[in-house]
Formats: sequence, C-alpha cells, structure tokens
Amino acid sequence: MVAPFLLGALAILLALAFWRPGAGILVAVLLLLFLPGRWWRWRTRHFRRGVRRLKRGDTARARSEFERFLHEIERDDRIERWQPVFNLGRRYSYAGAAHSNIGVTWLHEGQPRKALHHFEIARRLDDGSAQAVFGEAAARRRLGQLRKGEAAAERAVELRPGYLPARLLLAAIRRERGDAEGAEEVLRPLAEEGRDIERLTRDMLAQWPDAPQGEGRADEGTEAGRMVDREDRGP
Repeated sequence: MVAPFLLGALAILLALAFWRPGAGILVAVLLLLFLPGRWWRWRTRHFRRGVRRLKRGDTARARSEFERFLHEIERDDRIERWQPVFNLGRRYSYAGAAHSNIGVTWLHEGQPRKALHHFEIARRLDDGSAQAVFGEAAARRRLGQLRKGEAAAERAVELRPGYLPARLLLAAIRRERGDAEGAEEVLRPLAEEGRDIERLTRDMLAQWPDAPQGEGRADEGTEAGRMVDREDRGP
C-alpha cells in the first residue's frame, strides 16, 4: 500500500518538473529530506494511535491498534530494522513495546493472565524493558504469584532506579509477603524526599481491577501466598 502523502508529493513534483524544472529540483531536494520522516510516521501510526487511546483509557481500541501494528511488523521487518535510524540510534524492540502495551490493556481490564502472556513475550523480545518487567510484576501480583512478582519488580527497579511505580510495587509485594523491613528499605529514598507513599501506592494499585474469580494462583508454601489466594486481591 502506498501512503497517500507519497502519491501527493509525487504529483506535485511531476507538475513542477513539467512547468518549472528549477522549482522541481528544489522541491525534489526538500522531499528527500521530508519524506523519510513521513514514511516512518505512516508505518508506525497504529502504535502511536494505540498509545494515545491507552492514555485516554480506551483500552479495547488501544489493543486493536497495537495488534494491527504487530501484524504490520510480521509482514514487513523494515520497521524493526530501521527504527534505530529514526530514534537517534536507540535500539529497542517495537514488537516488544507493542506486546507490553497490550499487556497493560489487559491489566486495566482485570485480566492478569492474558496480560502476563504478553509481558512474557515482551521480555523475551527486550529484557531491558523496565515497562515489560514492571508489567509482569503487576500481573503476577494479581495472580498471587508473589515470589515471581517480587523478582520481576526487583528487576524493574534495577533497570530503572528512578522508576517510581516499580519501587512502589516492589514494596507492596514485600509487604504482602510479610517483609516489612524489605519494603521499608526500598521506600527509604522516597520517604527521604517527603513523598506521600501511602497515597501513591494506593493510586497505583487502584488502576488495576480485581482478577475474575478463579484467575489467581498463589505462591505455594507461604502463608502470605495462601492469604492472597483466599482473600480479595484488591489494592
């Protein structure tokens, strides 16, 4: 499929080349500078639309956009191959980012098992993604898998020490496992800054609805895990 702006640019160029060759050359140079960026925005439009819809809370339509983006990546690997050029040399997996965002949509809809599936794919594609690891931790907490959730949250903090949600989630999981001292340790930098830790934690956890009945599976062999399995896993 040829993007509409490419057809329009070609039509303008041909018209100028026919009527005013000098102007046609100038426009051709400008188009060579302009078109690569337009081509990139066209190829990544579904990803950007998905991010916008996710920010507005339209999770179903956001997920649809990310899935369409993944479909395009499967058909044309140039998106992954060229993305460092359009991201100032920074290389990361666009497919991994899409799967991570799909996981976020499922978390917001109270489907942690479906979310976990996509976060695991995202980690396989890009293990350096703090968002994917954080999402995995959140999903595992919702499923009652506190040991694995704690490990994932620790990894997210390791990847991005200043990632506030990761610190809050790690502390919440440690509290649920009965490790008050470990929770206090990870929250100490925030307490020293005078942050309202309880409010921040409450607001973060409130964005994820309860898992449907039967979705959770607690860690085996721990009293904290058994309590999470029996009781409401709401924040």
